[in-house]
Amino acid sequence: MTIITREMLAEQIEARLSGAITDETLAAWAFDRFYAVELGLAQIETGAEERIADILDTLMFADHAAFRLEEGALRSLVAQLRML
Repeated sequence: MTIITREMLAEQIEARLSGAITDETLAAWAFDRFYAVELGLAQIETGAEERIADILDTLMFADHAAFRLEEGALRSLVAQLRML
């Protein structure tokens, strides 16, 4: 079973920040992980469940203009993940 970790999530956000992936790619990745957890196909790192789930939920919609996250917001998410 896949374990979704803080580091895994931070790496995806950093890939978006570096331009290696697009908002659409990040949103699709988050969507897939969020629903894998919902379906019992993946788990979230112990001790960080709520925060990771919240960030995945936020990122699932990051490809829509109304919910797009600017660089500062993305960097803040990475910092939060690394401080848990």
